[in-house]
Amino acid sequence: MILDQDTQELVALVREFVDKEIIPNVGEIEKNNNEGEEELLEKAIGMGLNALCVPAEYGGPGLTNVQVFSIAEEVARGDIGIGTTLIGNCLASYPVLLVGTDEQKRYWFKTMLEKKWAAFCLTEPGAGSDAGSVRTTAVEDGDYYVLNGTKSFISNGPIAGIYTVLASTRPKAGVLGLTAFMVERDLPGISIGKEEDKMGMRLSCTSEVIFDNVRVPKDHMLGKKNRGFKIIMETLDHSRGGVGAFGVGIAQRACEIATVYAKQRKQFGAPVANLQAVEQMLADMEIRTQTGRQMYLHAAELMDAGQPFTMEAAIAKTAGSDAGMANVVDGIQVMGGYGYMRDYPMEKLYRDAKILQIYEGTNQVQRGVIAGQMKKKYNEDGHKAPSSAPAKKSEAPKSAAPAPKPVEAPKAAPVPGKELNLLVCVKQVPDTTQIKIDPVKHTLIREGVPAIVNTFDTYALETALRLKDQVGGKVTVISMGLPAAKDALRECLAAGADEAYLITDRVFGGSDTLATSKIISTAIGVLEEKNGKPFDCIFCGKQAIDGDTGQVGPEISQHLNRALISYAVEVALQEDGSLKCKRESDEGYDYYAAKTPCIVTVNKTPYDLRYPNFISQRAARNAEIHELSSAEVVVPAEERGLAGSPTKVRKTYTPTHEKNGMKIEGLGGAEAAEKLVSLMTAAKLL
Repeated sequence: MILDQDTQELVALVREFVDKEIIPNVGEIEKNNNEGEEELLEKAIGMGLNALCVPAEYGGPGLTNVQVFSIAEEVARGDIGIGTTLIGNCLASYPVLLVGTDEQKRYWFKTMLEKKWAAFCLTEPGAGSDAGSVRTTAVEDGDYYVLNGTKSFISNGPIAGIYTVLASTRPKAGVLGLTAFMVERDLPGISIGKEEDKMGMRLSCTSEVIFDNVRVPKDHMLGKKNRGFKIIMETLDHSRGGVGAFGVGIAQRACEIATVYAKQRKQFGAPVANLQAVEQMLADMEIRTQTGRQMYLHAAELMDAGQPFTMEAAIAKTAGSDAGMANVVDGIQVMGGYGYMRDYPMEKLYRDAKILQIYEGTNQVQRGVIAGQMKKKYNEDGHKAPSSAPAKKSEAPKSAAPAPKPVEAPKAAPVPGKELNLLVCVKQVPDTTQIKIDPVKHTLIREGVPAIVNTFDTYALETALRLKDQVGGKVTVISMGLPAAKDALRECLAAGADEAYLITDRVFGGSDTLATSKIISTAIGVLEEKNGKPFDCIFCGKQAIDGDTGQVGPEISQHLNRALISYAVEVALQEDGSLKCKRESDEGYDYYAAKTPCIVTVNKTPYDLRYPNFISQRAARNAEIHELSSAEVVVPAEERGLAGSPTKVRKTYTPTHEKNGMKIEGLGGAEAAEKLVSLMTAAKLL
């Protein structure tokens, strides 16, 4: 299947996070005994990656199964341990989504989102694929069930704030005596046993969870008593497609690493990628990856359509996990001895991939499920049996409804009586990753290139958003440019800004910094009159206009006659209502305070930029960008556009393209270096 635009955009958002935050860091995190993992997971939580299966009505993004599994592939492409930690919340939530009452769902998701992590407790020392061998018991005692037993190999066990637990309420009845419960971690009697030291998937914590006379309220029982086995089987059906997606993620990463290496590694005077034997392996790796991807997407599509999917989920799990394992084996072979070394990521992928053929039902069990479904599917004469009635539409998770309202981030206690009304001036620039060079004129080709927020303005926005998180209030963003600049403003809204304005009118075209600052200052006056009060603080990036001088911020300060603090890296609200700024200077750092309203220009800050989450991303896509024209922003003709811009371009030219170089041949390394230094000294380059 082909992913729709909504899903493609969500996947692209996750891919960016994986490429920037997960792939470059997980190797070192693993080598350093998982130091730094918590910070990485906090960033993932900020994006909403721990809440993928939460329906919109319970504070989540309301994603479809196709979207959840597609995102799972991307996360696993970065690291299977991180993926298991994040998607483990989905596995634990499926029983609640399948049979929970509305009240139970609200309780579960409120608790899970507050405590961040959940875990699914099925496996025991003597009960793995055979769920009927569960020995954990749940005995009625008034308004409670009392749980006793030990669960093993529990992903997220040590960090989960809430568990779904399968226990026997009718001992000796096997699968006919199992019941499912929601169990909060902080109930008396729950403890963490042995934490497992695993071959791979080391960034996922796995442990025993011990229940010793744990009293669970009766209304925390999921579904009917002694009907838990059916719930667990349906839960595993839902999750197996996700395991297949994990396998495809590893398979995809192996393809990328092996192909790049094979193109760079030369033997016998040519890249090994040109050797037929290597080409065959690379081709097989890609075939497995694409096949596995279509398998899990097909299972997810059936789930979203409310069609039976048990066999397809088992196929997806088997095909995806087998593809991951086979690809890393071939990937190591392509890389030879280097692939076997811990300095290269293929070795880690090899250790990580194996678990996918084991957990959530071994692939041997999956093949048994597939064969069983085949025997039901075909008649004695080999023809396909008539289709049974469609299954009840999957509720794990529900299909996406209209874009939900963003969930507000938690706020610290504000300064009494003081919430801040903040404005951020942003400049949109072409996305440099998509700009091409004209091969003849050697100039930039900007046509069709999307607009993004200028880098330093993103730090100004982040500073304003953090101030809002601390004390409450509202963040508005404003920019000036053509309608295409709305893309950059939506980027700001996705990050957490509340509203956006675009000053867009042809008569403003050609403005230099002086004219631009005049126009923006006038527009700010329009907005302040509309609000009935001035903005407490106006933030600008150091490079609000091209160049390191950041002239627009100081010029706005002059136009509005307000105090200016420049080169700020941190901003905090004081008890007297003033803003205290940590400011970068030639000698290091100093501190300045200014009473509001004021202007602050921001340097690169010491804290990380936030990633937009799925809810805010969707909301931003549909949000209104308010336009301001010259009819509202009234600036005299002589102070705007080219007429109001004293900066004049006298001449432009294209530098000549020449190839001047010299080869230093026939010398040893030391002699070549000496000659190079001599030549550079003569040319006054040294």
